[in-house]
Amino acid sequence: MSNYFKRSILRRFLRDLLGGEIVGASDGGRYGVSWLANYATVLRESYGVKIESIPKGTGLKHFYRIKNKERAKKVLETLDSNAKEQK
Repeated sequence: MSNYFKRSILRRFLRDLLGGEIVGASDGGRYGVSWLANYATVLRESYGVKIESIPKGTGLKHFYRIKNKERAKKVLETLDSNAKEQK
């Protein structure tokens, strides 16, 4: 998987969360990947976004929530800027 593709998923994931959409850990199909946990981990460890997985109902259903939205907005701006430069 190319870095551009990974970054495009990160950008969409962040944009959706910041836009108030409910995105679950198993919603990878919406993004063209099998699972979003790896992308949440990248956002946490590489970009410093405080993103947590919250249980929703019973079973393994979890959804993501960003705790530091200002940091997430800055990361999204950086990712968007990098994407424009690469085109």
